[in-house]
Amino acid sequence: MKKRFKINKTLISSLLSLLVLSVFSCDDIVEEDLANDLVVTITPSSGQVITSNAVSFQWNNLEGADDYRVQIENNTNVVILDSVVSTTTLEYPLNPGAFKWRVRGENFAYHTAYTFPIAFSVEASNDLTNQTVFLNTPTNNYYTNSGNGIITTWASINSADSYTFELEKRLSGNTTTLYQEAGITATTYTIDGSYLNEDAAYIWKVKALNTTTMTETIYASRSILFDSTVPNVPGLLSPANNATAVVNTNVVFNWDSGTDPGNINAPLTHLLEIATNTNFSNAEVYSTTTLTQGITFVVTGDYYWRVKTRDQAGNESAYSGYNKITVN
Repeated sequence: MKKRFKINKTLISSLLSLLVLSVFSCDDIVEEDLANDLVVTITPSSGQVITSNAVSFQWNNLEGADDYRVQIENNTNVVILDSVVSTTTLEYPLNPGAFKWRVRGENFAYHTAYTFPIAFSVEASNDLTNQTVFLNTPTNNYYTNSGNGIITTWASINSADSYTFELEKRLSGNTTTLYQEAGITATTYTIDGSYLNEDAAYIWKVKALNTTTMTETIYASRSILFDSTVPNVPGLLSPANNATAVVNTNVVFNWDSGTDPGNINAPLTHLLEIATNTNFSNAEVYSTTTLTQGITFVVTGDYYWRVKTRDQAGNESAYSGYNKITVN
């Protein structure tokens, strides 16, 4: 289909140009040159032996650094972590073994040299008191509209004999324990979908146990946000039906999605469709998280527009009715 309308690229281009000019004219001057600086590390220190699966890396703040890049190598000099963080600490799970780590400071324009690699080791301990279960999937605050067979996973702890899984339901400020299962030897567990039967926050928790020392970790937890409520059908606001516009000028489309009626309000994305026919067979689709979208029409004619809403849990509204706009 021939392109008949577009987002106001002229305005966007101008703003981007100003932004780029601002970045390169200001940041290169303002950003501090870090080339001759060095980050001071705190822990792990050289030769330190850590008896926990959770290793806390710490260093001093460096003036002028916006971020820090941390690298960890195993005993074969393979980099197993290369991560950028904005804080001066990083917690990372490691199985028993020998490792080295280093860190450097960074800003927009410069970075320090890496610190000299610091060797340390991790030893297994049957005492789980100071160890941590690291949860893998799903991510925290995971939105879904289907409770069927949600698979949870976590990293293993070498000295753990088993794990206990617990599921809680949180709604209207009240928390209820739905069930608990002990004696799990795998590092994965599938939640029974029958428990996710109402729009609410469901908290899944895992702890590790060692039967020899009779010790356990504290629970690690994440939330599953169950949202099965379909978003409201958007109401078109402007331009009004049968409105007119001038070619090559920016037309701002506005609509309303109302108040989300569900207990869990997953983030919304709105899909604006614009077409030259009422069955929208040749529609251009614009995705936005706001309730407005500016578009410049470069070809005269009659256009039709409508909107539907989709949420992060996977629910989708019906289309709104459509309005017509004539571009002269």
